[in-house]
Amino acid sequence: MIDRPDAETLLVAMAEALTRDVLPATKGAATHTARVVANLCSVLAREAQLGDAARTATRGALAELLGRHDALPELVRALDERLREGDPAFEAEAHAVLLADVRRRLAIDKPGYDA
Repeated sequence: MIDRPDAETLLVAMAEALTRDVLPATKGAATHTARVVANLCSVLAREAQLGDAARTATRGALAELLGRHDALPELVRALDERLREGDPAFEAEAHAVLLADVRRRLAIDKPGYDA
């Protein structure tokens, strides 16, 4: 069985190679393109590392908030429906759940942004 290097390791190596070797050797629009690709590799590596746990945490928090144990897309739809009701007490509870979800997403997409 071939299990190494995994996708996360490969993406980190790609981002490092682009940043260390390619960016200094490029000029003009190619520099921007290389930087974007390096950043995308880094985001994908963090998604591979943190994504499942983030989705599981969000699903658990929504299930507890809503009193349902559905799949994440159904929980999001149920949350939307409840928020449309305009219940201030529910909105306050949902705010905490949504804020935690945003922080988990930022840890993947833009680490340190919410600091």
